[in-house]
Amino acid sequence: MAAGTFNITIEKRASFSFETTFTQADNTPLDLTNRDLKGEIRRNFDNVKEADFTITKTNATSGIATISLTKAQTTALTENPCTYDVFADITVGGVETSLKLLTGSVTIVKNITS
Repeated sequence: MAAGTFNITIEKRASFSFETTFTQADNTPLDLTNRDLKGEIRRNFDNVKEADFTITKTNATSGIATISLTKAQTTALTENPCTYDVFADITVGGVETSLKLLTGSVTIVKNITS
């Protein structure tokens, strides 16, 4: 299954979140019940991590999750070109597998008010 692409814009100093539904290749929901979701933002030019997303399963059996950053996290972001991805990890029979769910570019917008 190829990861979906969704480019995002994040305003510094503002809380950020979006809800998404993860689906399988046949468009049925991806059950997130026993999956550990992880996501990061990294700078394009040196791969330094800018932030870890908080990912909350809103409706795990329907594949729905909310991906978010706090005001403190967005305030700390640099205005460099960045990329993010989200993975779902699951361990079955002692073997951990990972599935890339989502990827995209990140535009970070500086606000006037500090």
